[in-house]
Amino acid sequence: MALITTKGASYFSSSSSSSFAHQSKYFNQFDVFLSFRGEDTRSNFVSHLYHALCFRGIHTFIDNNLERGKEISIELFKTIENSKMSIIVFSEDYASSSWCLDELTKIIECRKNNQLVLPIFYKLDPSEVRKQQGKFGEALTRHEERFKDKKKVQRWRKALCEAGKISGWDYKNSHNEYDLIQEIVEEVSKSKLNQMELYVAKYPVGIKSRVEDLITYLNIESNEDVYMVAICGIGGVGKTTIAKATYNKILHHFKAKVFLENVRERSKTIEGIICLQKILLSKILGDRNLEVCNVSSGIAMINERLCGKRVLIILDDVDNLDQIENLLGKCDQFAPGSRIIMTTRNKRLLVTLGNGISTYIYEVKELNEYEAIELFNMHAFGSNEPNGDYLELVHEVIHYAKGLPLALIVMGADLCGRSKLEWENSIKKYDKIPNGDIQKILKISYERLDENEKNIFLDIACFFKGYCMDYDKVVDILEKCDLEPVDGIARLIDKCLVTINYGNKLSMHDLLQRMGREIVRQESPQNPGERSRLWRCEDVLNVLTENMGSNKVQSIMLYSRKPKKLHLKAQMFRKMKNLRLLTIRNVHCCGQLEYLPNGLRLLDWRKYPLPSLPSHFSPKNLVVLNMVFAFKSMSYVDFSRCESIRKIPDLSMSPNIKELKLSYCKNLVEIDDSVGRLDKLEVWNLSRCDKLETLPSCLTMKSLRFFNLLFCKSLKKFPNVSREMKSLEELHLYGTGISELPPSFGNLTGMIELILGNSEAGHLHIPGSIYNLQRLQHLFLFGDFTFLKDVELLRNSYGGFSKYAFPSLNLISLTAVPNPSEMDFILNYCCPPSLECLWIHDSKIVTFPKITGRLRSLELVNIKLCNELGEIPSLPQIPHPNSSSTISPAFVPSPYYSFPEYHCMFDGYGDEIPNWFNHQSNENSISFLIGPEFPTIALCFAIEITPTETVKARSCNFVYYVFISINGGDRLFSMVQVSSCVNSTIPSSQLEVPFINHY
Repeated sequence: MALITTKGASYFSSSSSSSFAHQSKYFNQFDVFLSFRGEDTRSNFVSHLYHALCFRGIHTFIDNNLERGKEISIELFKTIENSKMSIIVFSEDYASSSWCLDELTKIIECRKNNQLVLPIFYKLDPSEVRKQQGKFGEALTRHEERFKDKKKVQRWRKALCEAGKISGWDYKNSHNEYDLIQEIVEEVSKSKLNQMELYVAKYPVGIKSRVEDLITYLNIESNEDVYMVAICGIGGVGKTTIAKATYNKILHHFKAKVFLENVRERSKTIEGIICLQKILLSKILGDRNLEVCNVSSGIAMINERLCGKRVLIILDDVDNLDQIENLLGKCDQFAPGSRIIMTTRNKRLLVTLGNGISTYIYEVKELNEYEAIELFNMHAFGSNEPNGDYLELVHEVIHYAKGLPLALIVMGADLCGRSKLEWENSIKKYDKIPNGDIQKILKISYERLDENEKNIFLDIACFFKGYCMDYDKVVDILEKCDLEPVDGIARLIDKCLVTINYGNKLSMHDLLQRMGREIVRQESPQNPGERSRLWRCEDVLNVLTENMGSNKVQSIMLYSRKPKKLHLKAQMFRKMKNLRLLTIRNVHCCGQLEYLPNGLRLLDWRKYPLPSLPSHFSPKNLVVLNMVFAFKSMSYVDFSRCESIRKIPDLSMSPNIKELKLSYCKNLVEIDDSVGRLDKLEVWNLSRCDKLETLPSCLTMKSLRFFNLLFCKSLKKFPNVSREMKSLEELHLYGTGISELPPSFGNLTGMIELILGNSEAGHLHIPGSIYNLQRLQHLFLFGDFTFLKDVELLRNSYGGFSKYAFPSLNLISLTAVPNPSEMDFILNYCCPPSLECLWIHDSKIVTFPKITGRLRSLELVNIKLCNELGEIPSLPQIPHPNSSSTISPAFVPSPYYSFPEYHCMFDGYGDEIPNWFNHQSNENSISFLIGPEFPTIALCFAIEITPTETVKARSCNFVYYVFISINGGDRLFSMVQVSSCVNSTIPSSQLEVPFINHY
């Protein structure tokens, strides 16, 4: 076979397979596949055309040796599929070759997949091909006689008919062959440039899956709308790379297409914008001679000339709407089926676009760990198999980069070929000073911010990221810093610089944080006291101990992983008059302090060592104080575990407090009356304040939702509630010294959960006004108490309830209640039939309360430490979900069962099974006979716990599994309990369904 290579040299081979091997050595994909009948055109027209194509750099496949009688090879079919276009040279005897006809059929098949097909009718009329006339008709007749497979010939006829309809070139003897070939080459060259794929990446790790995800947003098959997708993400995450790969993947679906790179950078000048407009118009229209006079005329041309065209346009690195308008015009002039993709760091760019355009945002995620390791290894080692000595260092780099492709590529190239020692030194350097190439790319986003956004970004990067504070609190603080945090943070989120995590905390990518901190470090590389923000422990200690501070310092975070000591100097903060944020943690301080800046908005110094703040310290704008006192604009106060505080002073000048946390203030004795009038206070926690004696005499708060007085054992009196407080939903009053609640207690009408009583203290008198709490859902009662029991009086005086005191109650817990009559009253007059949960703990009751037939919604009855309980009457019967006498197999549960109707548990820390169980065994199983009716089975099992394990066992849950077998049918039941001895009852209705087929 004679083969003409793409270099134009003649090469002879004994088989066609060598021709594939030779050409494939140079090209995996050909620009053009030439299909022709060798005997007709091999030595003249096709040879000249082939050389002309090769001369223009168009990679062309040509197989110039057709061996008769052989089937076309699979390799040749694959070559056709992988070619960007096919040129068919139809000559007189083309149809006489079954090989040519097989090629043609494959080419027409590929045309349906958007492959370009260009026919040349060499010295014959196109109608002869289309209608199979003349020699084409004669050849096909012979094929029908020769081949038994009539369907194959029919496919050939269909392919010829379709190819004859394609617009191409009609070559006659009168035409100039040279001019025709030049015309063909020009058309192919233009088509090749239009179909040329973009270079994506040296190692496109993780790109394929992201491109596939993005294409689902594009809905390529739909021609009903214009789709616009913004590829968003931080700098260096791979937006442009994904856009290029997507362009390559879908370009064959569009005749008119263009990829415009670096739109932001090139749009900085008028000339750059006009250049972009000219490129877009010439690529879409195929006219290289277009003139664009100015930006406005360019927009007008785009609106007019591209109107109704189905286009693929990709704009790379767009950051404002002007750029979109300059290059897309009105955006609604494109034909349905058009696709517009842009890469941007601003999510909100598409928000204002509408007009029938379907807009979507595709946010690029960082590489996962496996992808990150592969990408770094390829750049650092040239393969995904690094030297074993470097594995630990590789993981340090991966941890540093946090999946950002830019960082992995830059560091991989930087470390490639270096020694292990050089790796270690470089990684240490990265930690202190970010790599310049990475910094440059990430800093672009920062440079586009306005002054407000820059300050907020740097505050988050240098202070609030990693600082355990809710978004709302940060907003309150930054507002007092004369910033606009609501708008500013929203814009930072839109620009992919900041995120709000699931815990409602502000966060950002680690490398963005490093970028921000490097910007601050560059403010004064040698003198940290001249920087705006300080966060490195060494820098802060150096500034404070050496008195190096200045008016430029705005925030200080002094946090040491290991405890450190700091000797306070009286005037160490004197030079830092603009300090806004100060946090000191895990640093033991001693000495004196006579000055703190009055401009502080946040003061977090939980272990403040001095008995008082500086005498002239008057922070009028303080928002958060995690230490001692409160001030006017302060919203969140956390004094928790401040053992030195004894009194909460007058807070009337702090009306904006929302949270006041005072738990575990062991020496707190008194709270000023002004706290009871804080209308914005929502959360007030005083739990475990052992010495607290005095609360405000009156509560009038409008916003209080949660009030916790648990274990305030020295507290003897609850405040008067002078007016209705609908907002208070939870009140915890267990473990106090209160013996009587005021009559005004009923003004807490919004109560949903109430904990009352003292298991160790004296009697608690509960006023009748408690029945005003008609929204009460959860009631926990402890110890000795008395309810007012004149029911008729209650109905007339409180709430107007018809039958039950608390109609919304669904859970009641009775712990250490000594009076059975009190328990009976509560269960019969206070609890509605809708009660779902009943807990009775640590009671001396002998007989279970009589609730038969009334509490029909009970789902859980929990009894613990009731050691004298000797009898349980029948519990209310709950209708079975299948009320008919015949149970359909469709309702038979799986072999695993819980106890949804009743789960009656009697827990104690004893180690003996009660003697009223009439079947007992020391083994792990027991057998006995039952009667003709389904029984209710009471189970008791005890586990031996060694003395050394007793304490541990008390804090653990035990999971019990019980296998019950009745007449050969086995079923598994389970329960979870906290003790080693448990008693449970399985009602007959529970046994009926699982064993219906065995009883």
